[in-house]
Amino acid sequence: MIFIHAAASHNTIPRERQPDLAAELQALTGKVYRRTDHFIQLALLGAHKAAGDKELPDQTAIYLTSGQGNISVFDRICKQRRQENLLPRPVDFINLLSNSAGFYVASHLGLDGKNLFVTHHRFPVQMALLAAQNDLRLGKQHMVLLGGVDEWIPGQTLARKLLGVSPTTRLGEGSNWLLLNNEAQDAMATIEVHPQLLSSSLLAALLSYAPGSTYLIFSHRVDQDEVSGFMRRYRQCRLFAPEEPSGYYETHLLFTLISFLRQKKGRLIHIDTDGDQYMITTLANDVV
Repeated sequence: MIFIHAAASHNTIPRERQPDLAAELQALTGKVYRRTDHFIQLALLGAHKAAGDKELPDQTAIYLTSGQGNISVFDRICKQRRQENLLPRPVDFINLLSNSAGFYVASHLGLDGKNLFVTHHRFPVQMALLAAQNDLRLGKQHMVLLGGVDEWIPGQTLARKLLGVSPTTRLGEGSNWLLLNNEAQDAMATIEVHPQLLSSSLLAALLSYAPGSTYLIFSHRVDQDEVSGFMRRYRQCRLFAPEEPSGYYETHLLFTLISFLRQKKGRLIHIDTDGDQYMITTLANDVV
C-alpha cells in the first residue's frame, strides 16, 4: 500500500456543451493560460486544487491518466483535415499529444520531476495507480501527483456507444488528483491496487473475509443486477454512494475515492470489470 497526502476534485455534469473553464481557472490561480484548451484547463484546475497551499518538492512526479484523452482537439484536427482540407493549427497539433496537459501542470506548479501520461482501454486509473505504487515502493519516486482527467464529449448518443455504457447513462467530466508517497506520517489514507485480475470465485473469496466496516462501490461497467447480488451475498458490507452528483467518465474511480475520503471513515473496495474478470482497488482512512 501507499499513502494519500492530499486529494481534490473538479467534477461537473455539462448539459448542452462543455463549460468555459478559462475564467474559472484565472479566478482560482490568478493566471491566464494562452494556447490551452478545455482538456488542459481541466487538468490545471484539478491539480491546482490538489496542491493547495502545499509547497511540493520540485522533483515531485506527475502521473496523468485519461480514458479518452484530449477529445476536443482530436475532433478539431479531424475537421481541419477532412472537412476543410487544411493542415492542423500548430497549437492544436501540439496539444493533440495528451501529455501536453502534464507539461502545463508541471509548469504551473514548478515541478521538474518525471512526467508520465498513462492510458488503458479498460482500467486507466488502476494502471496509473499501479505505476505510481510500483515506483514509490521501489524508491524510484519520492512523491507522485496523480490525476485522472476526462472531458465531456458532445454528441451523447455516440459518446455512450464509444464508452461502452448504457444508453441512459448520464455523462460528465472531471479532474481528480491524489498526492501520493510512501510515508505514513500525516497521511489521509492508504490506497492499494491489486494487480491481478480476479475471477468471480476469487472475488467471492476475498469479499467473504471483508470486515463489517467495509464499504463497496462498483464501476458503471458492473451490471446493476450483479451489484444487487453482491450486496445480498455479503451483508456485512455496505454500499457506498457519493453525495455529490456526478456523471460517468472513465477516470471516475478517482472521484469515488476522493468522495469517500470526504464522507466516510473505514475501508472502501472499488470493484471494476472488463466483462469477464474483476479488478479491485482498496482505500482505508480509519487507521493510518
